[in-house]
Amino acid sequence: MDGDRPTPRDQDIPGGFPETPPILSRDPISSQQPAYEENSSLSAAKNASTRTQHSVNNGVDSASSTASTIQVPTEGKGKEASSSSDDSTRVASQAMAISAKTSPPVDRSRDVSPFSPSRSHSEDEIQLATTEPQFENLKTGADHGEDGRPRPERKRSVFETEDDLFRALSRRKSTVSSHESKEEHDEIERLMSRLFGKARQEQSEEENSRHAGVIFRDLTVKGLGLGASLQPTVGDIFMGLPRFFKNLFSKGLKAAAAKPPVRELISNFNGCVRPGEILLVLGRPGSGCTTFLKTFCNQRAGFEDVLGSVTYGGTDAKVMAKDFRGEIIYNPEDDLHYATLSVRRTLSFALQTRTPGKESRMEGESRSDYVEEFLRVATKLLWIEHTMDTKVGNEYIRGVSGGERKRVSIAEALITKASVQGWDNSSKGLDASTAVEYVQSLRALTNMAQVSTAVSLYQAGESLYSLVDKVLLIDDGKCLYYGPSDRAKQYFLDLGFDCPERWTTADFLTSVIDPFERSVRSGWENRVPRSAQGFADAYVKSEAYQRNIDDIKEYEAHLEVQQHERNQGSPKKTKKKNFTISFPQQVIALMKRQVFIMLGDKASLFGKWGGIVFQGLVVGSLFYNLPDTSAGAFTRGGVIFFVLLFNALLALAEQTSTFQSKPILLKHKNFSFYRPSAYALAQTVVDAPLVLVQVVLFDVIIYWMAGLAPTASQFFISTLILWLVTMTTYAFFRAISALFKTLDDATKVTGVAIQIIIVYTGYLIPPSAMHPWFGWLRWINWLQYGFECLMSNEFYNIDLACVGPFLVPQGPGAEPRYQSCTLAGSSPGSTSVSGAAYIEAAFSYTRSHLWRNFGFLWAFFLFFLAIGMLGMEMMKPNAGGASVTVFKRGQVPKTVAQSIETGGRKGGKGDEETGRVNEGALDSHRDAKEQEEKDKEVLQNVAKNETVFTFQKVNYTIPYQGGERKLLQNVQGYVRPGKLTALMGASGAGKTTLLNILAQR
Repeated sequence: MDGDRPTPRDQDIPGGFPETPPILSRDPISSQQPAYEENSSLSAAKNASTRTQHSVNNGVDSASSTASTIQVPTEGKGKEASSSSDDSTRVASQAMAISAKTSPPVDRSRDVSPFSPSRSHSEDEIQLATTEPQFENLKTGADHGEDGRPRPERKRSVFETEDDLFRALSRRKSTVSSHESKEEHDEIERLMSRLFGKARQEQSEEENSRHAGVIFRDLTVKGLGLGASLQPTVGDIFMGLPRFFKNLFSKGLKAAAAKPPVRELISNFNGCVRPGEILLVLGRPGSGCTTFLKTFCNQRAGFEDVLGSVTYGGTDAKVMAKDFRGEIIYNPEDDLHYATLSVRRTLSFALQTRTPGKESRMEGESRSDYVEEFLRVATKLLWIEHTMDTKVGNEYIRGVSGGERKRVSIAEALITKASVQGWDNSSKGLDASTAVEYVQSLRALTNMAQVSTAVSLYQAGESLYSLVDKVLLIDDGKCLYYGPSDRAKQYFLDLGFDCPERWTTADFLTSVIDPFERSVRSGWENRVPRSAQGFADAYVKSEAYQRNIDDIKEYEAHLEVQQHERNQGSPKKTKKKNFTISFPQQVIALMKRQVFIMLGDKASLFGKWGGIVFQGLVVGSLFYNLPDTSAGAFTRGGVIFFVLLFNALLALAEQTSTFQSKPILLKHKNFSFYRPSAYALAQTVVDAPLVLVQVVLFDVIIYWMAGLAPTASQFFISTLILWLVTMTTYAFFRAISALFKTLDDATKVTGVAIQIIIVYTGYLIPPSAMHPWFGWLRWINWLQYGFECLMSNEFYNIDLACVGPFLVPQGPGAEPRYQSCTLAGSSPGSTSVSGAAYIEAAFSYTRSHLWRNFGFLWAFFLFFLAIGMLGMEMMKPNAGGASVTVFKRGQVPKTVAQSIETGGRKGGKGDEETGRVNEGALDSHRDAKEQEEKDKEVLQNVAKNETVFTFQKVNYTIPYQGGERKLLQNVQGYVRPGKLTALMGASGAGKTTLLNILAQR
């Protein structure tokens, strides 16, 4: 399928998607059945049985096939032999007969996946689980059938390839230990050490902070509690003050200030997550899931207060934030990446910033070897090898699919090798199959690196739920349950709730907190909890809570023993480690990335330069060939002022781009990829040549078209001053963006700053005419110093011939010997004016200030750069708090109107301190009959569409790496009026592409 866009499942598959067996499917056997026979003949027979079982389980009779290929192990090596269908059936029958004699009958009721909720498995189940393909792309070839399904392989006693390792790591962790598993465990450890860094850092102090685990006791988080607000409008600018005085006299100062109250976002949470465990956080939106995950990952910025104790491997949260920030990462709900970077560049940069020193790498392994090895492993594990040279993309730039972008985020987390990871609703926007693959990736990552993982999912199917170890149910900031995932359902059944048929466990758990969805067992109506506080009280009194407390105590005792052993073996203090590479290395890596970011968006870059050339030609034509007379003196100053101001104000666009990249910067700071100050410095260094090109393009056109000073020295000095002023303005706007939390706040400051820059440069109002109470503003205006440099550079060596109307007296009888020039700086009886005298008299500028002002410009530039670097270092996420419902002014329900006006105070009974919207009150005040009549009226006014929408033979091809790639091929379908049609397909299949084509985008 040349030209088709490859996906993790359809690559090289003729005819589309085959029916794929479930991941980790295996032979149904009883727990007593031996997993491996030492007898070689029996092994060969069992292997033949295994070869044919795949087709048997899928309802395919092997005897009906014309031929089959069987792998017969001979002296430890596979040997292919083609046989007829009768031979294949006979071998399979003999194998089944031998197996029946040597093992107990098959118990199909025990045929469960290693992802099942059971806490442990027999070693035989673990052995068989490792023989099935789990994360392999479906391909045809020697190891794959014609339908794309991987053929079962002969079971090995050790893992010989990386694929075996990946398959083993995707299963649930088992606590079973035996002599037979020792050899496998050692082999896994060897490959993990080689691929994921354990052997590289065995002698490193970094291992002292690895595999921390998390313990939280009495965790309480307080934040702003406003639950509803109004959509801001332009009218608020004028009506804000009158509303303030109205509330001040009628409701008091606190109500007039409308500051939201502080309330508890989560209350008294207790639990622990050990290394290698996944905690699933369930709850409705706004219940406190994000608050818990941020606190779990030590992201406390923005909250009013965090009470209780949170420790990571016995280390306090403050110490971890100060010295080991990179060991704890929080992955927000959205995938935050630079859209114009390719997947390869995105992951390579992350690897470059996390590559350890020579002492922590394999002997003879260079930094580039380390990066290539990890890049290969991460992309292979997450099925994104085929997307390496594709842009990551976003809602505006076409790139990889949503599921593939999610895997890029997972790969970044894998690269960090952090001990604690939190994922906030990361399955958002993923289809069902991709969501399962995403959680399977988390399962593999958690097992592989012994990570303590917490993940929140709003739609968790049973296949997803079976992958987690523990579950936390939250409602209204209260802990309703915390404990093993396989006991959660029974806990709520014991409380008196019923689980409807065909409901998943996660849906059942979230339904008990919804009064409209929960199902109460008959006779228990007056006994089950009804409120979040009631559920929390019931949990504290339950055995599940006591087991949780005992688990915490047991893990704390384990950590104490572990810490004692570490102190005995290596008494020296663990080295502080927030960043893997040095500051200069961070700057170099960021400079390279910044170049690739700009090259990925060449259209914007060249479009900007093209616009500069066009505007330069327009402005140059307006000031074409200025005369060297008194008539052109003031106009020359106008040209210089415009060129200076135009280049400076182009930097205003940096403010928007800085705020757009702020979430990515905060994420990378959380991941300890680099210091934000290094990013600010690298961005400035990369901008220097680009700004020079921009200045030269504009200056060359206008300078020569306007006929300014024609000497080479004056031209190059002019270009240098323009470049430095523009770079200073870039640094100024970036510093403002770094110091303020929102674009709205920064825009207010820059609006005032631009007025000062324009008015107090010295051209519109000469310095001598400025009023003293505002005249001091020109001394903090760097454009004023640049303007003086350019004016003195232009006028210092020219003589301006005086012409009318500057020449007086004028008229037919005026004699030249009696005429004088009225231009500033002229001498009595002279008809020409020195340029130096003109600028000194009109502007108080002198040539001697040129290089002094040049030094001042460098001082301003370095000052703004330092402020920007400091501001980025201090940059924190926006304030955390409860979710907010935004209403349109004039359409606010009465039950929440007063709460909005007073900031949550003096509202209704349920909203007095919390400011939350009372949904029950909203329903009670709604006039159902009136609403129904309005709905009917609206429906009658809507024009009915009776046209069937059809599309046939839709093909879509894009240029790709010098060739073409076909994303859609002969797609056809129709949509009937009044029918809702769903597009189904795996991640990357082309659903969004088809919708864009049908919408003619």
